[in-house]
Amino acid sequence: MSAGLALLLAVALTLPVATPVADATEAPSPSPTAAPEPRAPEAVAAWFAEQGPEAAGDLAEPEDLAVGVPRQVGTWSETYIAGEQLDQPAQPVEEWVAPVVARSADQPVPLGVVRAAAEDGSEPQLVAVTEDLELAAALHRSADGVTFVYDADVDGWFGLLDGEVWPVTEGARTVLQGALSTAVFQEFLAAWRGQPVATAPPVPEDERAGAVSPLLPIGIIVVLGAAAAWLLLRQYRQADSRIAADVRAGVAPPHEGADGPDELAERG
Repeated sequence: MSAGLALLLAVALTLPVATPVADATEAPSPSPTAAPEPRAPEAVAAWFAEQGPEAAGDLAEPEDLAVGVPRQVGTWSETYIAGEQLDQPAQPVEEWVAPVVARSADQPVPLGVVRAAAEDGSEPQLVAVTEDLELAAALHRSADGVTFVYDADVDGWFGLLDGEVWPVTEGARTVLQGALSTAVFQEFLAAWRGQPVATAPPVPEDERAGAVSPLLPIGIIVVLGAAAAWLLLRQYRQADSRIAADVRAGVAPPHEGADGPDELAERG
């Protein structure tokens, strides 16, 4: 390889690769860690403990049932759906939900859930008893701080913690199949409800003018490749010319006046 070709290849390897400028503003701040789940008021906790098993009598015999810790129900906030406040996706409502489990010597078996409303600190009123094994198991085994969001549009429950959202029941899986950040899920939720999805503002023209085109490194590589190919071809042609000249010199007849083999023999 010639010194010129080696120099061109070395320059190509050391060139920085430009990246395209994203048409977006600064990255959003990470979602704050969710605060611990607030405990139910004493009146609410007492109602679920005392009247919950009787209310869930359709699931099993009341004496065989136990009702777990009630959790406050959440709903998607309008500002979150509109994309205006992504760090607070849910807001609490004056309703509580608790798992119903069958007593067992080994491990309680989730059977369903009890929901009750307690507006303005009033006596809780039964809303519904549902034979929902998925929600009951999620409530029974969930970690502290998880917010359970009920979406009436899909008749499904979602889990929410530390800036992530995931489906808990079948209705929620019609919108979401796995865990997502709340910022990304907002777009799915807005589209599902027919809301316009917020778009990032365009990059100013002066910033676009100063941005390096992503095609620049490709163009440089093409030019250097063409130059390297030209140099190689030139070297091959020069080598072929030298070989051809040597061959012609070996088979060419002697010049006029030059001594041939016979004359050299007679002189000897």
